[in-house]
Amino acid sequence: MLRWLVLDLNSFFASCEQQEHPELRDRPLIVVQTMAETTCAIAASYPAKALGIKTGTLVHEARQLCPHLKLIQANHKLYVDYHHRILRAIEKHIPVDEVMSIDEVACRLDKRQQQPTVAGELAQEIKHEIETQVGACLTSSIGISANKLLAKLASNMQKPDGLVILPIDELPRAILHLKLRDIPGIGPSMVERLRKAGIADIATLWNTDASRLRLIWGGVAGAKMHALLHGEDIVTLKHARSSIGHQHVLAPEERSKQKSAPVMRQLLVRAAQRLRDEGLFCRRLTVEVKWLGRDRDHWTGKRSFSETQDTGVLLRALDEIWREVPDQTPLRVGVALSGLAPEQAHQPDLFDKPSDARLVTAIDHLNAKFGKGGITYGVAGADQSSKIAFQRVPKVNEF
Repeated sequence: MLRWLVLDLNSFFASCEQQEHPELRDRPLIVVQTMAETTCAIAASYPAKALGIKTGTLVHEARQLCPHLKLIQANHKLYVDYHHRILRAIEKHIPVDEVMSIDEVACRLDKRQQQPTVAGELAQEIKHEIETQVGACLTSSIGISANKLLAKLASNMQKPDGLVILPIDELPRAILHLKLRDIPGIGPSMVERLRKAGIADIATLWNTDASRLRLIWGGVAGAKMHALLHGEDIVTLKHARSSIGHQHVLAPEERSKQKSAPVMRQLLVRAAQRLRDEGLFCRRLTVEVKWLGRDRDHWTGKRSFSETQDTGVLLRALDEIWREVPDQTPLRVGVALSGLAPEQAHQPDLFDKPSDARLVTAIDHLNAKFGKGGITYGVAGADQSSKIAFQRVPKVNEF
């Protein structure tokens, strides 16, 4: 039975830029977060991909592959705008059940749409709607199958502008050409664990029973993977948000403890604003610093406190943590607020000094009226648009 349609937009960030700027169409280009040779591509156009450039390729390596490569400064507000326009186009034909990321959505098919012919016609109607109402550069690959995992696999089988219908009765034959890493949820470490267990390809994985996969995964996730690969549609419970955070890759001139401090403050101000917008309080602040030129080497500092959503309280905690940060060369910095509680469950501490909620609210209102960053806390730095719109789609008022 065909139950799900997954739509994956092709090279989304690059396609948005090409739609806005016709002179960029059919050209090798990459979208970068900062205009620096030391950063990496967060998106690549298909002409660039044809030359071996992909997401994560360092700029200087990309230039070696393509000397006339065009670099584009990321414009996430534009991408969020296109995201919502595309959602509206899709929902003229079928409700969007889940926004999986800014460039990927899942839609549940009704009984009539589960017929292969009808499902295929629906997919073509959605593609046509996006092309005519949003832009011809915004192509997508659509996969249709029994569950979201199989539909996602199908959407990756034919790019760009593909359409693959994957019925259960074609399994496992239709997916035997894939690699283990092509399956969502199987990363490098899991590939190694599977290899040690004698599972090195899709055929062996598909034929391994659920109890053995459960042992390999070390829990119920292995049995769940078995069920999904065999076409079962498992209901996924939506969990409450566990943290709110922002990260920022530093420009070359910001790569010192002193120069990155204002960036950190601004990231925290943004996170605190989101905390209040979503009606949450937090009990913990985590700061992470990734060092330049040292693979996987990073520094982490934490502070716990009574539940708060006060930016001033959080900034004071940040100042305490920042004094402990080693004086080295940072590449990326980030903050995360965790231990979240909704307003209705908030428990004030009897012995805490009351925060001036009126000040925080006034600053929020002024920034909403006059634009982001109109009023700041303490030392103001250059605006850091750290909202890389991958898994989480930023709200418009965050820009």
